[in-house]
Amino acid sequence: KKLKMMAATIEATKPIEQLRHADEDQSSPPPGRNRCSFVITGFGPFAGVPNNPTAKLISRLHDIKPMLLDDGMHIRETHILDTSADAAKHEIQGIYSRLCKDNLNNEYSTKDVIVMLHLGVNYRGKKMQLEQCAYNDATFRVPDNNGYQPQKICILGNSSTFGQCLRTTLDVDEICMELQLQGQPSCCVSQDPGRFVCNYTYCLSLDQCQSANDAFKKNEQEYTKQIEGCHSLFLHVTPFDEISEDDQLRFIVNLLKAIDRKVAQ
Repeated sequence: KKLKMMAATIEATKPIEQLRHADEDQSSPPPGRNRCSFVITGFGPFAGVPNNPTAKLISRLHDIKPMLLDDGMHIRETHILDTSADAAKHEIQGIYSRLCKDNLNNEYSTKDVIVMLHLGVNYRGKKMQLEQCAYNDATFRVPDNNGYQPQKICILGNSSTFGQCLRTTLDVDEICMELQLQGQPSCCVSQDPGRFVCNYTYCLSLDQCQSANDAFKKNEQEYTKQIEGCHSLFLHVTPFDEISEDDQLRFIVNLLKAIDRKVAQ
């Protein structure tokens, strides 16, 4: 176990170019292993943040998408969302609907584990924050990019429980500890994603994720034969003058690998 941890620590500190595989054809998982499929989103600019670091990180992740990081891991989609409630709702619903339909055509005998990873910036942040939960509470401190500034409004239309806490199905404490042991001291777990578009997006995603998992368990739809389960996680990054762009990209790469090890067994 110690040898494995030492190897993981060395891997986690490699330059980003060395974390890529030379072989780009990594879309098929090893026999007997589920395929971990990631959909990763970030945001464009918003009030007070004209250059959102998550947009740059998404662009770089898109560039390395063909060079998959481990056998069986798959970055399916990357998206940069407009920082508005309407855009978040439209995009999140569209992504989940599309993923379910796409899996009708899954050509592999193994099942997909779908992981939605949402990136947002905490412009006052000092560490990379794994958000454990979101809240059914739209209380925007400033207007979004469409001028929308709700106060104490439920995000979920099917829920009357204002402020309800929704939690990720991923063990973020364990994932964070693993990353810290691998030489990522900037990682921490948070239970407060704010109440702006980041929380709005995460709340919608966690709700959609739960609905998808309920459908999988009940075997209500044909595509459930191809999906093992769905997870959602929000990561708050820092400005690049706090943690450099390359270090943040390296952190995200290692986060993807840590998630993959946990869920795609």
